[in-house]
Amino acid sequence: MLEKVAYIKGLMQGMKLSENDPYKELFENIVDVLDDLAASVADLEDNINDLDDYITEIDEDLEAVEDFLDEEYDEECDEDDYYTIVCPTCGEEFSVDDEVAELGKINCPNCGEDLEFDLNDLECECGCDCEECDSEECGE
Repeated sequence: MLEKVAYIKGLMQGMKLSENDPYKELFENIVDVLDDLAASVADLEDNINDLDDYITEIDEDLEAVEDFLDEEYDEECDEDDYYTIVCPTCGEEFSVDDEVAELGKINCPNCGEDLEFDLNDLECECGCDCEECDSEECGE
């Protein structure tokens, strides 16, 4: 864009307008405004490119953090037992971990119904009969 404005400036100078020509000042001011606009656009493009590079770096860093957290979460999940609960009101099926199951109550995430249950009545998602899912047969 800066090159195009420079070309227009050259064209205007090539017109050899006299100092008394009423259009000379108008053309000069128009070209000055175009020059300022072109410089501003060039600065904005540079800033956008810098921001794009910065966002790409942040995205890569965030991806590394997400991968790390996923690995940590997977390891934690391997240690916890999960229980399936079916809401008697809406029929929504959802899972809770040991911590929530030990509380003995939860609100249904679908309809908000207060649900109370006994940990002994819940069956582990692996389908085994063990209470703590620490046995070899559990597969958890």
